[in-house]
Amino acid sequence: MSKPVTYETYLRLDNILDAQEPMGPDGKPRPRAHHDEMLFVVVHQAYELWFKQVIHELTRACDLLADDPVPEPAIPRICSALRRVHEIQKVMLAHLPVIETMNPVDFLAFRDSLGNASGFQSAQFRELEIMAGLRDEQRVNYQGDTFERRFRPETIARFDALRSRPSLRQALNTWLERTPCEPGFVATYLMAFDGYVDAQTKTHKDNPQLSDKERANAVGMLENYRRNGHEFLEGDDADMHAACLFIAAYRDEPLLERPNRLLDSLLEFEELWRLWRFRHARMVERMIGLRVGTGGSSGVAYLDKTATERYRIFTVILESRSFLIPRKLLPPLKEKGRYGFAADA
Repeated sequence: MSKPVTYETYLRLDNILDAQEPMGPDGKPRPRAHHDEMLFVVVHQAYELWFKQVIHELTRACDLLADDPVPEPAIPRICSALRRVHEIQKVMLAHLPVIETMNPVDFLAFRDSLGNASGFQSAQFRELEIMAGLRDEQRVNYQGDTFERRFRPETIARFDALRSRPSLRQALNTWLERTPCEPGFVATYLMAFDGYVDAQTKTHKDNPQLSDKERANAVGMLENYRRNGHEFLEGDDADMHAACLFIAAYRDEPLLERPNRLLDSLLEFEELWRLWRFRHARMVERMIGLRVGTGGSSGVAYLDKTATERYRIFTVILESRSFLIPRKLLPPLKEKGRYGFAADA
């Protein structure tokens, strides 16, 4: 005879609410060493549940964006999944002040009970990094070796399986490479871009507040900026770069509004992770100062390295923003009707 499904059984609360006694060195649950250890365990368990949901959403986003071609209705579905991830990321940021209600001295009362356990060993967090597109060569080495040495073979196999699939970054780049721009876009855009740089150069040359050295330095930086803009649109991966810039430059066109929303959603996803990394490092700094981490890392120094630009993922979007020009200077679209609503064509 089947049992009625209740709130408690549906959510399997027995399993969840009986899991706040940490594991001891003998492999058995042990009594908590301090009143505040309960908070420490609950917050980290909550993080792992949110990581699981984020992985669930990113899996959908990656699968949809990796289609060839990507159906137009898939773009808002990807953005919807990312918007949910954004809200989860904000909740995870909000967890940090909760941890900070714990006095550092009270944390020290049970810190040694953690043994070698460290947040560095969160397999789901590493899965998130791989799914997003963080490359192994970008990572800061952990004690002179890769992060994987801290995980079991079956966990490493999960990482390798994820690497064999397109990451969100790879799927984005491939989608951009296939996205057509208006014929002649690069040539006409670079003409407008050069005019913009010329105007900026004149402004600095005519600035009476600058010394001759400062003026020459500003003009030199602008010429370097000009070269970088041309390299971005004419060098390696030019098609991908042009598509990214085209979408952002003409984002007000109805047909490009959703693709631009996708680019913005990916940037927000990365921004929130970088904010979390930085904020997490500050929380750890507040709790343990500059001491060695429980997993043997350099503690805050290691975390700070992961919060730098080295860990950027969607660089193509960030770089394209550098070369946007004011809307009034944009070359008019030759086939404007193509990017409008069907009734306008």
